[in-house]
Amino acid sequence: MRIKIKYLLILVCLTISSNAQDIEMKKVFEQELKAKNEHVTSIKCLFTQTRGLSVLSNTVDKTGDFYFKRPSDMELLFHDGDYIKMDDSQFEMKVAENVTATKISSNPMLKNLSSILSACVIGDFDQMTKGFVAELESTSTEWVVTMAPQRGKAASKISQITIRFDRNDMSLNVLNLVEKSGDYTMYAFSNKQFNTNGNK
Repeated sequence: MRIKIKYLLILVCLTISSNAQDIEMKKVFEQELKAKNEHVTSIKCLFTQTRGLSVLSNTVDKTGDFYFKRPSDMELLFHDGDYIKMDDSQFEMKVAENVTATKISSNPMLKNLSSILSACVIGDFDQMTKGFVAELESTSTEWVVTMAPQRGKAASKISQITIRFDRNDMSLNVLNLVEKSGDYTMYAFSNKQFNTNGNK
């Protein structure tokens, strides 16, 4: 009986210690994210979109230019002429010759994506993880946030979202959305320029 109580106490102590470490890590991450993004008004960079489909053995890659301007204006301009444009109210997408426009408020999935991308760039951890269970990992070069949706349409369609930040400037390196089907869409960002005043 004493042995069981001893092990129980050890387990409780380890759990408390682990929770304390998680809280401290989250605090450090939030401070770095906010401090290094506080004065970022715009971002211009290259990106690669990689689509992995469960019905195909190969991935499909597309490249383009990414633009962001506070508070939430974003453009992903693919080099083949397609594009995705969004702000806090409107989402517009061009694929081949077809252009579709949707109100962000009418599509919870788009609203989530818009909020997450904007929060990543602005540095708002609470907004980024709203509605998700988030786990945080630190490496020598990156912060990695892994998020699983808790409820709603996002939970019915998305299995996991992984976001990777460059530790040097806390800019977004990779955003990977994994669907329930196993399909995924990954965006990798490179050649970043900050505060270019929206010049393309």
